[in-house]
Amino acid sequence: MFKAYPRHSVDISSKEYKKILTLLFSYKMFSGDYTSQFELMFSDYINTHFSISMPSARLGLYALLKYFNFPEGSEAIITPFTHWSIFTVIKSCRLKPIFVDIDEHTYNIHPSLVKKHITRNTKLLILTHMWGQPCEMDVFVELKREFNIKIIEDCAMACGSNYNNKKVGSFGEASIFSFGKAKALSTFGGGMLCTDNVDIYEYIREFSADFHYEKPSSLTIAMLNSILANILTRPHIFYFSMYPILRLFNMRDPYNPIEHKKDTSIILDEIPHSWKVKLSNIQAAVGIEQLKRLDECNQKRIENARILNNILSHIKDIGVPLAIPKAKHIYLYYAVLIKKKINIDTLREKLIALGVDSQLHELTTPRELKLFGFDSSDYPVFDNVSQNLLIIPNGIYLAAKDALYISNAFKRIVETFN
Repeated sequence: MFKAYPRHSVDISSKEYKKILTLLFSYKMFSGDYTSQFELMFSDYINTHFSISMPSARLGLYALLKYFNFPEGSEAIITPFTHWSIFTVIKSCRLKPIFVDIDEHTYNIHPSLVKKHITRNTKLLILTHMWGQPCEMDVFVELKREFNIKIIEDCAMACGSNYNNKKVGSFGEASIFSFGKAKALSTFGGGMLCTDNVDIYEYIREFSADFHYEKPSSLTIAMLNSILANILTRPHIFYFSMYPILRLFNMRDPYNPIEHKKDTSIILDEIPHSWKVKLSNIQAAVGIEQLKRLDECNQKRIENARILNNILSHIKDIGVPLAIPKAKHIYLYYAVLIKKKINIDTLREKLIALGVDSQLHELTTPRELKLFGFDSSDYPVFDNVSQNLLIIPNGIYLAAKDALYISNAFKRIVETFN
């Protein structure tokens, strides 16, 4: 009663609030020991030799491509269904992206199609673990050995996922993580780069040596934004705050403190000064506390997803995100594939009337793929999936009865279209 369910939530615990209050106005807000502690703890968690804090996953990828220094025009195999900034970084490093279609059930790059696209000029596989679903790493590790190609794992949405009891981020030459809002681990921005390769580690340390701390005002605003999102996305508070506005004005995509706008697609000759930002001491302190309970939070999402799957998987007109064998899928976002010709806008309108917020994904669409010079019709599964996915709530603040309500509400609405 008196609940409504936001599309995403930002998790900040009482211990993290305490760290923020302790460090916010102290001389240790920016520099201190927490950053190195966080990096060590993260390496131990992922089971890699080294972890290096980065301003973003995007910049982590850029730094790795600079380290490898592949010849201009070298091919990098990648899914078309990922964040647009990955394409920008690849093109900035003068590589040629080779897209391979996705699997309809996992939304990850289709493992059986990749080998057909490997040529003598293929140097790299960039594997995105979509929404917490690990790629089938057995296949890709074997391809790496057979063709002597490098693997970079994009773990921005999969922190804590594992494949065959091994954490994602520990399979390839290196991996990148994002700690933005609504991620499994959030530090008001920033990310991590992990590797077992000491040469990569030393290069990245030198690469980031001249990075600077964020302006106090900018960091404070970022923290306040996350705190606001943490408060407003609690189901009871959401019901009395943003939800009435959504209902009153029939809004499905209002301002949301969790989401962010896409930047202009650019080709970089050098890194903008604004990108060269160190992870601050206060961010690392929060990251340490979040890392301590990351598995617990992920397990909550998994349990909610099981409830959603139990009900929604029986509806023939939709597809639900089921975990593949050997994988621990953390269901960071719960994405439903609308298979039948259901008007998604109408579906969302009916959902919000029942207190269930939803979101169209923020990843690449056919239109954006075209801007990069590719035709989405060459990737038919991506073309279909990217236009027919709807993300529904699966935050850690949902109890089992909440997940049950959401799944039954969704089921009732979908059945009205028959």
